Amino acid sequence: MRKKFVRAFPALQHINIPNTITSLGFVFGIIACYFLTQARLREAIIFLALASTMDGIDGFVATKLNQQTIFGQYVDTLVDFFTCGIVPIWMVFDLLVGDAFFDNIFIVLALIFYCLCALWRLAYYNIIENHAHFTGLPVPGSMMIVTMSIWGVVTFELSVWPSVVAFVVIGVLMISGITLEKYGLWQKALSVMGLVFVGLVLFFTP
Repeated sequence: MRKKFVRAFPALQHINIPNTITSLGFVFGIIACYFLTQARLREAIIFLALASTMDGIDGFVATKLNQQTIFGQYVDTLVDFFTCGIVPIWMVFDLLVGDAFFDNIFIVLALIFYCLCALWRLAYYNIIENHAHFTGLPVPGSMMIVTMSIWGVVTFELSVWPSVVAFVVIGVLMISGITLEKYGLWQKALSVMGLVFVGLVLFFTP
């Protein structure tokens, strides 16, 4: 029965726990987009944080269960590009730019640069052989920093220029040659920052 099912739907032979977790992150990203269309920033960021959490869990689970596959690697990359590249662009266009596209051209150009760097960073990760460490700042961590910047502008009416600088600097760091140990102290620090950020979003977002 299973062989017949796999012949009919060959992609589904790759269903396992890590890939299911990755796919759940994709679903959370879609829900975040829905809330952005409703201008509900608090809920959008919460679901984006859930998507990022799934991204952090899936690799760990795949390693522990010895279920690391090329298929899972590519699914993870596609989901990362959506949640960490496309959703922040959507967030900026909806919340910071609006109809005044050309009045905010520097924001748009900086964000496009960030998104292109995320694209190249993720593609490069798929072709390198040594995955014992990260080369360049990982895209999920980059997305969190960018989202914090956008939230600060929207919630506290801060200047957009620090955000413009953040988009460019984060983009450069993603495609840089810096190496970061997997599951190192820096990752734990980012996780703590993420938890604090979600708490701030819950209490201060109007």
